[in-house]
Amino acid sequence: MRARMLSVVAACAVIAVASAPVVVSAATNGPVPPPGSPGAPQQHPTPKPPIPKPPIPKPPTPPGHVPRSWPVLAGDRGPLVDNVQQRLIWLGYPVKPTHVMDRSTLAAVVSFRGKWGLGSAAVVTASTWTELASVTRSKGVLPSACTRSSLVLCVDKTARVLRVVRKGTVVLTVDARFGGPGFETRNGTFGVYRKSRDHVSTEYHTPMPFAMFFSGGQAVHYSPFFHRDGYHGHSHGCVNLRDKTIAAQLFGAVPVGTRVVVYP
Repeated sequence: MRARMLSVVAACAVIAVASAPVVVSAATNGPVPPPGSPGAPQQHPTPKPPIPKPPIPKPPTPPGHVPRSWPVLAGDRGPLVDNVQQRLIWLGYPVKPTHVMDRSTLAAVVSFRGKWGLGSAAVVTASTWTELASVTRSKGVLPSACTRSSLVLCVDKTARVLRVVRKGTVVLTVDARFGGPGFETRNGTFGVYRKSRDHVSTEYHTPMPFAMFFSGGQAVHYSPFFHRDGYHGHSHGCVNLRDKTIAAQLFGAVPVGTRVVVYP
């Protein structure tokens, strides 16, 4: 009886082993079931990169304000701005006709206002325009005497500038200062008759570097006082220049005999 029970137990164990599922280790070299079949390893799809969104276009820059009367401010554009720029260019300021009150135009306006005692704001007020129109009333036209020689020093006392004119074309415009009451700079057409590089006035004992004499003791020359004081003073009749480098260059480039035209 005991032997029979042992044989039955052994038979049951064999059946249990035979019916148990077979687990294959991942390290075995057995065949891999095709994808999608029972027992095949799960495949995770590769994530796709996100599609970038197109950039949002910036709105167009709105056109600047077009004033119909003064004042004219930064960023303004239109006929009034064009007129201001043309006149500033005639006065020798480094302005381009951009048709807009840009940085260089505003800097020129500040310089012009300071030159004529109108304050230092970067704005063209009605009073600024009145002065600008007055000192540029020739509207870019030179006196005929300034165009009759190949090289002329054309002195505009109204605009307070000296223009170097070569064959009828203005090639340089610089600030100039003239004689005060009782020491007026003579008007007329003259010629450079003498040059003195390190001249000192025998009458006033003041330095007159790079002097180019054109009428008696009156000369075009660099003035350290003009450089220091601006238009808060005046000469004794000479045409003062306040840029020493330019005065030196003119002295070297202007020969004796060059025409000098001084006009109000």
